[in-house]
Amino acid sequence: MSGILVLGLLLVAFAWTPPATASDAAGTGDLCQTATASAEHSTGVPDQLLGAISRVETGRTDAETDTVRAWPWTINAQGIGHFYTSKSEAVTAARDFQTAGIRSIDVGCMQINLMFHPDGFTSLDQAFDPGANAIYAARFLTDLFHQTGSWPHAAAAYHSQTPNLGSDYQRKVLEAWAEPTGGATASPRHDHATAAPASVAASSGSGPGFSRRPLGGFGHIVRDQASAPVRTVFTAGGGGRSLATYRSVPVSLASLPPHALHE
Repeated sequence: MSGILVLGLLLVAFAWTPPATASDAAGTGDLCQTATASAEHSTGVPDQLLGAISRVETGRTDAETDTVRAWPWTINAQGIGHFYTSKSEAVTAARDFQTAGIRSIDVGCMQINLMFHPDGFTSLDQAFDPGANAIYAARFLTDLFHQTGSWPHAAAAYHSQTPNLGSDYQRKVLEAWAEPTGGATASPRHDHATAAPASVAASSGSGPGFSRRPLGGFGHIVRDQASAPVRTVFTAGGGGRSLATYRSVPVSLASLPPHALHE
């Protein structure tokens, strides 16, 4: 076999990338679960509570198993939710939103708001890192627990400290917490999603093995949309404010001690 032919075969081999499969999507769907479990263990948040919040925040339904899994490459920009197929796509989209002047942006497994937590991460890359995103959320949730004296109340305040907004969110979190494997009752914040325009939906990053699932928030305001090159999967409906609107100050990342579960 000639050297030219061998070189050609090698180039073809390295250039070919196998198509994404349902197992690839499932693997990505496990990233948030692993990150939240680790964050719970290191901060003392009750087992699987952070994971339940994550599924409510960014849950997508696995069409093969009919379970809800949190998706790490998720953005909510001013009430419009977006799923992406990769971390690099999500980072690029977040940067484009910021360039377009949008500041209220929720990112990652736990949908941390970059405007209200400006010192939470050193970069967009870190903000989308499942581990960093989850540990920040765990410490923020712990701070809310100390303020409210109750984990269910802390979960409600994670979304909003306005009772009529936080109570419905709390119910969804408690339902998800009762289904730690992400069963059918572990529904994200919205029960219905508004379909994206055909021109946008055609390029959606919904990924193999997953069906569309509403996200991005109970009570998100839909304002003027940015023209960033994003893959919109749904439009969040409803009135009210985004999950992080009431988070007025960043939370210290200092380690906090374990604590007991309060009813």
